Amino acid sequence: MDVRNLDTLARMGEFLGPTSDESRRRVRDVDLVEMTQRVSELHLPSRVNDELLAYWDETRRSARWSSLLGALVSCVERDRGNIDSPIPIWADLDNHGPSGRLLYYYLFALQVRELRTWYTAAQVPDDVSAATISALARHGETHRLRYGSVGVDAGWWMLPILRGEILQVRSLKFHRVHLGVGTLSPHPWLSADEAARRGEGFAPGDESLGVHIPARIDLSPEELDATLVRAREVLATVWPCRTRRISTCQSWMMDERLTDALGEHSRIVGFQRRFELIGPYADDVANVVNFVFGEEAAHVADLVATSRLQRYVLDVLTSGGVWHSRTGWLDLDEIAVTDARRDGE
Repeated sequence: MDVRNLDTLARMGEFLGPTSDESRRRVRDVDLVEMTQRVSELHLPSRVNDELLAYWDETRRSARWSSLLGALVSCVERDRGNIDSPIPIWADLDNHGPSGRLLYYYLFALQVRELRTWYTAAQVPDDVSAATISALARHGETHRLRYGSVGVDAGWWMLPILRGEILQVRSLKFHRVHLGVGTLSPHPWLSADEAARRGEGFAPGDESLGVHIPARIDLSPEELDATLVRAREVLATVWPCRTRRISTCQSWMMDERLTDALGEHSRIVGFQRRFELIGPYADDVANVVNFVFGEEAAHVADLVATSRLQRYVLDVLTSGGVWHSRTGWLDLDEIAVTDARRDGE
């Protein structure tokens, strides 16, 4: 058994606490017929459906896995609607057998109906609901491309989605978070003096919108314009806010050196330039390697670059440099959407 998995299971148990008999029963009482129906509602590839159903009875009858799933269900239900609840970031359990690999698929199947009910009450449009729920399939596809097996890459990401605090509007995900409070709030952030100088929307505790970029998404100027227009419309209804609310994005894609690497007309550079970058940044080798190469940071010396972006990142890292995970911000409610074609992009 992989020691990392033991550590992850221990961390999960510590965070989730003891599982009640009622929570375990709710998992074990979902028989194969009901799980078949629930899985069909997720619109996953047939090969994924087949594997999920093949291992469900084994999973629900296991004391370990039914307890863990029961605790996860209870955690999601308890924290749904509370954007300040901590988001646990755990390693995936891919080396812990089928039940570990499929864990987050099962969690999603057990909670997606409740999530859709939450969306209805919050007036989330059908297209936004469908796009957000499709994150499960997208993370599953990332896992397949990396490992050739059925699983969910970065499965912990499913928890804030199931809690209802992340919505995908067209090409981008938007995460409702209080600055300096939520787990995924940008860090480092502005100094207290600088935040005060900039005014409402920049102080710790102010409500904000984190912007996240899904894998394999359209970042063309035209699509980003349409995404921001739609996001302003949707989020004003679903997550109304009486004060100024800025949108932030902390990402390896915010490293200012990307202009030199990719050129003025790069879609990544165009995305970055929609944000005002702030000074503080974090050294972030792990994320840039993970997202650009699909590998773990520990294997930097063995990476092979096959694209312009990969070659540049590898040159930076192998020459002793670091990658900057910076934060940018924009005012989603006030920005004028530019016609990218007018600017010659």
